[in-house]
Amino acid sequence: MRRDSIRLSRRHKVALYSALAATFATGAVWTWLHYITARSDDLISSPGQSWMLKLHGGFAMAVLVLLGTLLPMHVKFAWNAHRNRPNGITLLTVFGILIATGYGLYYLGNERLRSWTSMIHIVIGLALPILVVVHIWRGRASR
Repeated sequence: MRRDSIRLSRRHKVALYSALAATFATGAVWTWLHYITARSDDLISSPGQSWMLKLHGGFAMAVLVLLGTLLPMHVKFAWNAHRNRPNGITLLTVFGILIATGYGLYYLGNERLRSWTSMIHIVIGLALPILVVVHIWRGRASR
């Protein structure tokens, strides 16, 4: 992060976009394995699903750390400059929902609630790349 601007440094972008892409890819592959190729209703019916969940959780932790690095500078500067606010609020809300539902998937015991939480997490997670691209595009347009 450059101290004098909202723009992220090249290293920061690479780290953030890589972690987001890896988290998205592992989640999408797990979803595909679970809903398209799975032969049972078990949470994990193949070793591939298990590995995708483990990798997804690890990459998600990296995303959480990187999101935390955006708050004190990128988000604060953009907020004070009144730039890309609606889109930024939407993106932060979406990340908040993904964090809450991810936590819920790990700790919820109620199967009906877990089913809803899973569907919300999957739908929003699959839409996330579009929201991130729109945020970047709108941010560049607001310069």
